Amino acid sequence: MAERFGVGCGFVGREAERELLGRLYEEAGAGRPRVVVVEGPAGIGKTALVRRFLAESGAERVVGGSGAESESGLPYGGVAQLLGKGRRYPDPLAAGSCLLEAVGELQGGRGAVVLFVDDLHWVDGPSLHALAFVLRRLRADQVLAVLTVRDSERPRLPESLRRVLDQDSTVRVRLGGLTVAELAELGARMGRGTGLPGRAAVRLHAHTGGNPLHCRALLERLSEEVIGADDTPLPVPEPYAALVLHRLARCTGPARDLVVAAAVLGTPCALEAAARLAGLAELLEPLEEALKEGLLTEGRDGCTTKVDFPHPLSRAAVYHALGPARRTELHARAAELAEGEFARLRHRVRAAHGPDDRLAALLADCAGRRAREGRWADAATLLQDASHLARPDTERVRLAVEAIEALLLDGRVDEASCLLDELPRDTTPVAAVRYAQGCLAATRGHNTRATVLFEEAWRLNAERRDPALASRTAARLAAMALLRGHGEAARRWAETASRQSGTAPAARMLRYTHLLALGMSGRDGEGLARTDGLPDPALVPPGDVDLLLGRGVLHLWRDRIALAHEEFEAAAEVLRQGPVPLRAFALCLVGEAELRLGRWDEAVTHLEYAASIAADGHQIWLTSFPHSAAAFVLAARGEFDRAAGHADSAAAVPDRTDPTDAAHCYAARARAAVATVRGRPAEVVAALRPLLACDRDHSVNQPGVLAWRDLLADALVAEGRPEEAEAVLEPYENAAFERRRYSDLAAAGRVRGNLHAARHEAKAAEEAYETAVEHAVRVGLPFHRARAESDFGAWLRRAGRRAAAREHLAAARAVLVELGAVPFVKACDRELVACGVRPGGEGEVRTPDGLTPQEHAVAQLAATGLTNRRIARELILSVKTVEYHLSHAYAKLGIRSRVGLVAHFRAGS
Repeated sequence: MAERFGVGCGFVGREAERELLGRLYEEAGAGRPRVVVVEGPAGIGKTALVRRFLAESGAERVVGGSGAESESGLPYGGVAQLLGKGRRYPDPLAAGSCLLEAVGELQGGRGAVVLFVDDLHWVDGPSLHALAFVLRRLRADQVLAVLTVRDSERPRLPESLRRVLDQDSTVRVRLGGLTVAELAELGARMGRGTGLPGRAAVRLHAHTGGNPLHCRALLERLSEEVIGADDTPLPVPEPYAALVLHRLARCTGPARDLVVAAAVLGTPCALEAAARLAGLAELLEPLEEALKEGLLTEGRDGCTTKVDFPHPLSRAAVYHALGPARRTELHARAAELAEGEFARLRHRVRAAHGPDDRLAALLADCAGRRAREGRWADAATLLQDASHLARPDTERVRLAVEAIEALLLDGRVDEASCLLDELPRDTTPVAAVRYAQGCLAATRGHNTRATVLFEEAWRLNAERRDPALASRTAARLAAMALLRGHGEAARRWAETASRQSGTAPAARMLRYTHLLALGMSGRDGEGLARTDGLPDPALVPPGDVDLLLGRGVLHLWRDRIALAHEEFEAAAEVLRQGPVPLRAFALCLVGEAELRLGRWDEAVTHLEYAASIAADGHQIWLTSFPHSAAAFVLAARGEFDRAAGHADSAAAVPDRTDPTDAAHCYAARARAAVATVRGRPAEVVAALRPLLACDRDHSVNQPGVLAWRDLLADALVAEGRPEEAEAVLEPYENAAFERRRYSDLAAAGRVRGNLHAARHEAKAAEEAYETAVEHAVRVGLPFHRARAESDFGAWLRRAGRRAAAREHLAAARAVLVELGAVPFVKACDRELVACGVRPGGEGEVRTPDGLTPQEHAVAQLAATGLTNRRIARELILSVKTVEYHLSHAYAKLGIRSRVGLVAHFRAGS
């Protein structure tokens, strides 16, 4: 494929840069993926350098594309170029997954796969987010990513991509001008005999700074005598556009019309479509002429001939040279010929001049359908266009605000922020501005500020002059109340939103918010009654996935954990093509259910995946939840460095004004979980004591939502502060008993046993431990049961009842070994040794197989019979990375095939 990126005979210099790219290509071919950014001003030769490198390296597997200024608003146009085909994507993460899979399929031969994106600054936003998603997931891949960008445009790239480009591992190549000697050689390459005379080369260098584009422009127009004459001022270099238009003027009419049509349609486009727009019956002669002049390039897509411009600047020169009348005429005709509603509307937008209420309505209607399908990128583009064409200010603002929400649901926070800044403050209703600002603040995790902004929007719209805005605002206030732990307030706002008229993207989560608010308010039965019409989880339609998630959460809080897990998995499968926030949250809930069920390997995989999706989609508000749960599991397994990393990530909450915010509470639980396993009760108390400031109705004090009082009370017992432990434990027990939350009764019962033991109340301690074990068994909580058995056995051993102690400790150890809870297994072993029993034998912890979590996840899925490609899709890795992890797993386990993996995991089950 390297011939697609061939260069002319005028290339000179750049030896050091070409050598560097060649070396990085070899490293990538050996399985060490590299990312290179080639920077410099316009015309400095970034594209020419990369194309020369591709030609010299002989790279056979090149995935390439380029940005175009006129197409920067076309969602996923960049991804379509890279993949060689267009398709529907619900969001950038799905597009990135497809691109990662395509790149992975090309690997395996000699040399690296080159992922080349030219003019990065002109690539559409969704494609840039998808590209960042791919670059962050290159592990052991044979991939060299080469990106070119104008240094002046770099700040306009989305933050997710800038973070990748700023990493220490990213190689930055900044191009300067050519040297005097290289300019002399350039003259020779352009037909100036043996080369440009020395004096002429020096003057040319001084005048242009060695910029190749400017030098070529002067060399094409002037003789070396004129260039070298000191008494003759050199002209300003002719713009690149003038050179392109000069070539276009040399063409015959049919060739010019073909080039113009290609510029209007956008590239690459089908030759037949360009010819139809140009009104040409004969295709080949005009095409051949355009190719000869260097105005177009030719390629194939299956049986279809495609035409493209050699550089985006070439197309821009042709397109911008069209007068308004000609441009409008061609776009209007293209709208009639285009296939697909989206393409037709985009051409109609470009043909429009000034407000057009009818077109704005069509755009908004199409955007609504795309939004219902979860295609937020298309919806955002259509809504932005509609807002520019709508005539009344109120309608224009409404559409712009909906576009901001669509961008946020697509994970494009930077673009939403820019659109918000563009709202005219003198004509935009303040209520709408505050609402949009609240949406952005909420996505970024500033819950307190978001709540204030939404409340102000509600107050300013008190007369409900805008019913749609009132509905959206009430729905958002319900969600914010939920995130801040105020279930009753969330219920009231949700019911208010339900009574308002109007629909919006926020309304999709309204039913879910209402269900959770009912559950937090102790009315979970009423919430479940609202989902009575739902079919079995696997049969729930995509439009009701929010209800399925809500029902699953209520079941989880009611300790119907296996049923909740089934519902979460079904929702997560549907939401593979859903908006980023819902998809990440569904995976987080899958992981939470697996944590409680004792399926910890799967739990960690899903929780870390959820955290990754939330981060990639800039859903900062969500990140504390999966990080907190992951920290809990990893700490229990003794992986303290990873657990601490997750705890730190959970605590990285932008909003630090409200310590009772749900995100802060989850972060505190994460720190406490790590400190608990490390045996540092003082740190547990320090982390969790602030949660006592939460009022009685706060979500963290509702049974089933977030278990933390058991950790705090247990730490206070260990600190020798039984009265304080009692004050923490008693309301927890009462609330759990009132709502029959057996998981919380199991956790509280274990701590109650420890508290009685500390007070030397033997009979009460024994009863509490036995009750805790009974509750844990009743709802299927292996870790709760094992901890209760372990603490019970330790107390029995201290009481001199060694036989009974051995029985409980052995039972606890068997479960803890299965979970891989190394620190707790070691604690059991110490107690068993004190009982005169030598632990070990068949119940050794499985983690000494030495597999990393990623290797373990890959190996476990391989043992179930999934192909490498399916595993890559499940874990969002490339196939090459899956192969890398499998080979390491085979080596560590001493096996040679998947049959051995099956035997290994069967033996450990």
